[in-house]
Amino acid sequence: MAITSFAFLAFLFVIFVLYYICPPKGRWLVLLAASLYFYIISGAVLFIPFIAGTSFIVWICSVRIGQIYARSREMASAPGLDKKQKKAIKARYQGRAAVWLFLAIILCIGYLCVVKFTKYVTAFLNSGAGFEKYSAAWVIVPLGISYYTFSTVGYILDVYWRRYEYEKNPVRFFLYAIYFPHIMQGPISRYSLLGQELKKEVKFDFRQVVFGFELMLYGFFKKLVIADRLNIFLKTIYNGSVDHPGSLLLLAMICDSFMIYMDFSGYTDIVRGASQIFGIDLEQNFNHPFFSRTVSEFWRRWHMTLGGWFRDYVYYPITIAPWMKNINKFNGKHLPKRVTRFVTVVIPVMITWVCTGLWHGTGATYLAWGIYYGVLITLSTAFEPELTGLKKFLAINDEAASWKWFQTIRTFLIFTGGRVLTSPGSLANTRELFHRIATDFQPWILFDQSLFTYGLTASQWLVIIFGLLLVWRISLMQEQGSVREMLSKQNIVFRWAVIYIAIFSILIFGIYGPGFDASSFVYMQF
Repeated sequence: MAITSFAFLAFLFVIFVLYYICPPKGRWLVLLAASLYFYIISGAVLFIPFIAGTSFIVWICSVRIGQIYARSREMASAPGLDKKQKKAIKARYQGRAAVWLFLAIILCIGYLCVVKFTKYVTAFLNSGAGFEKYSAAWVIVPLGISYYTFSTVGYILDVYWRRYEYEKNPVRFFLYAIYFPHIMQGPISRYSLLGQELKKEVKFDFRQVVFGFELMLYGFFKKLVIADRLNIFLKTIYNGSVDHPGSLLLLAMICDSFMIYMDFSGYTDIVRGASQIFGIDLEQNFNHPFFSRTVSEFWRRWHMTLGGWFRDYVYYPITIAPWMKNINKFNGKHLPKRVTRFVTVVIPVMITWVCTGLWHGTGATYLAWGIYYGVLITLSTAFEPELTGLKKFLAINDEAASWKWFQTIRTFLIFTGGRVLTSPGSLANTRELFHRIATDFQPWILFDQSLFTYGLTASQWLVIIFGLLLVWRISLMQEQGSVREMLSKQNIVFRWAVIYIAIFSILIFGIYGPGFDASSFVYMQF
């Protein structure tokens, strides 16, 4: 079931009524039933046993870890033990807990790797055999596997690291894993946040319901009016080749960056709004990333839950791992201090970004994408003293508006460059794209009627431009505070006039597919 369909809105309305009719203590069961139904109606009925079994095994492992730690505390609190003995007891029980941790991680991450890499393994084997001997058709790919896998792995790691206690109710844990607003494309929720939200005994709050509905409208506008309209143009340009004038390819590069943002942030706004209607807050996933002045800041604002997951569960553990400390110790004795600092940065950063790239996709394009950002962030860190010195030499004022605009545009172009590694479909197409921009630009194409032969008319381009300007203006307001709070303080006539204008704008200007279902979201492929 597409969340941009009328069927989803009808489903949401029915669940909304049932949810608030039900007594507060039982409302989480309504959400569980709704999540199961949503998963089934989305064509994933055969995957229910898989996700249920996986969640149950992870839950069992977390229970065993919790029980082992409880026993450890009991043993270490026995009278007559010195610090060394207590430390030995904790280490012994920590090792026992690690067995259950590795079991859960191997199950979750192992199967995710099977899903992502089997097709490449079979292709390699078939190339050696010379014919189609092996097939990847047997691999079951559950809906939303990348998202619920990371959520459950984060949960088991937090239990193992004693950040919080394990969930004692397996059914509640299953709701956390399959909660329908975030199962398809995230946010990648932490159990310490979403798990506790799902335990709240929510009371009906009309203000929160209106706020949730308004956020959904904003998401629908981004997706249906802007992203899907841009996608028409991009599908015409990136149609298996890049045999177009360079000016059109440059325009496509810029449009692609806006499209992926409007598509993914639009989805996040819709599901966060839908969840807010039920009194459940999902984590923020985007914080106006195109206002960023550096690449590092951009990735703190873009897909924030994924970036936070890799930071907490990949990057930080690598930096404090014993093998990493040994490398740093060896380098400190044999290499100059600056080289040692560079190695200290480059290893965890590159591993983290390569893993991030492979999470998005397993081909050479996504590997190159991960290396691209790893190198950029590593170099910016390694050469920070030189860059600071260059700014002083050029007498650059960091607070000048011109410099801030330069940094913002530069960061946007860096992001656009990363998108070009993946969007054309292959690195060969990426190379050809830049070649055509350099040698066959033809700028006049953008100013004559031939531009309108690529899927969009002049009026549709005007809708896109107006839509982007509107989102930009709203984003500036959001940087100052909540726009929904601002709107709620206005007179009721004005407030509801804005809501009705938004509804009719989406209905009139939205792009719809067969059966009034909009096209699928880009990030669903991950």
